[in-house]
Amino acid sequence: MTIPQGYILVLGQQPQDFLDAQLQHLSYLMVLTDSADQAVARVEQERPYLVILSGNHQNWSQPVVQRLRDSIWPAGVTIVALTEPDEPSWFPPGQTSGIDGFLVKPLSRDILSAVVESAVVKQFCG
Repeated sequence: MTIPQGYILVLGQQPQDFLDAQLQHLSYLMVLTDSADQAVARVEQERPYLVILSGNHQNWSQPVVQRLRDSIWPAGVTIVALTEPDEPSWFPPGQTSGIDGFLVKPLSRDILSAVVESAVVKQFCG
């Protein structure tokens, strides 16, 4: 089985050195964007395997997630939000966010690898 080239899109205004360091052992490109507009433009050019929403909570807002989903529809792209351990921002029960899950810092290489590989398989097989 040959997996086509793809990338991981990170939307956030914070330096993501720890993500970059964790992803170096994987063979996927990481593309950083500072705004929802940049992220949407990028996914319209080429579909990512995984979108990681980090930084300010506006990056996780339902309108931003919906714009991303609309741009990559009908693709099965995984979208996750990255949160701090002392301020998890789960959505209230019953509220549909469009986010597939949450990653809590600090991320281990194994956890991040599992999420990335799951996203790749989901898109490739879905």
